Amino acid sequence: MKIQQQSRKIPIGISQCAMGDPVRFNGGHKHSKICTELLGQCFDYVPLCPEVAIGMGVPRKPIHLLVEKASAPVDAVRVVGVEDPEVDVTEPLRAYADSVVPQLEKVRGYIFMQNSPSCGLRGVRRYLDNGHGIDSEGVGVFARRLQQKFPHLPMEEVGRLNNSALRENFLTRVFAYDAWFRYVELEGGDPEEVPADDASGPVAAASYLARIIEFYTAYKYLLLAHHQDKTRALGRLVANAKSLPEDQLAFEVRGGIMDILSRPASRKDRTNALMHSAGHLREFLDKDEKAELSALIEEYRLGRKPLSAVLTLLRHYLPRSPHSFIHNQVLLAAEPAELGLCDFH
Repeated sequence: MKIQQQSRKIPIGISQCAMGDPVRFNGGHKHSKICTELLGQCFDYVPLCPEVAIGMGVPRKPIHLLVEKASAPVDAVRVVGVEDPEVDVTEPLRAYADSVVPQLEKVRGYIFMQNSPSCGLRGVRRYLDNGHGIDSEGVGVFARRLQQKFPHLPMEEVGRLNNSALRENFLTRVFAYDAWFRYVELEGGDPEEVPADDASGPVAAASYLARIIEFYTAYKYLLLAHHQDKTRALGRLVANAKSLPEDQLAFEVRGGIMDILSRPASRKDRTNALMHSAGHLREFLDKDEKAELSALIEEYRLGRKPLSAVLTLLRHYLPRSPHSFIHNQVLLAAEPAELGLCDFH
């Protein structure tokens, strides 16, 4: 299974104010050039504003998260008016989230506006009924409902995408989530149904179980770069694939992959994955080439060379190996930084 990046733009949900639309409570917007100008090169946005959608209007009175006590769990909140607590839009926001689920079935990620009582993904301020803020442990009610409806969907906040490392991680997750539906679920066409080398006709798609296993195998070294222990645990699950119903296996493998990728890759773990990749090529290299590759990986480990330099050399040697395993590794494909999606000027 040779996984290629989507050639068309990937559908992504986004808070409408980040697109520059004046839908905020004060009649303004929070336009993000990172989203519209940089990530817009590969994303096709589905903009939504739940507060406007439930009829609150623009401008509108501000709302916030209300809890009964400081120890309240994340879902034990109400979304009420700051000036008039009798204005309670908790259930309308949840109902709206439920209503847009069919519209969002095809999105492969979601970008939320931070600090919003409807759309904030993390760290939203919570208040007691006396108006005192107690903590920043809240999640916007609309965002929380979508987390529950789409538990594996890559999600991030607009503000955090200004950080290139977090932006790269979000892109990596979106690319993987999108690839899962294209290669495992075969949505949008069958990428495995291609002409055979001998022009005898198309090659039939592998079985569902085989596609799940092949997908994990293709992502194995990239996953190792993000979390070695969790990747090995997921590998044990895949090794016992036939012990689970296929639908359950698919859910758990997809969830495991997205969980692992949610942890940004460390230089240490990435170095380990690069060394594993190099190990598949060493029998096809001469003494000087082996030394050059080992030295470059070490320079990367020490922070003296960029990841792209190591990947370029590995790709240079890749055609020498006849083994499909290493040719199919997503780790060696173009990373977000190489696609020009991590630096913005």
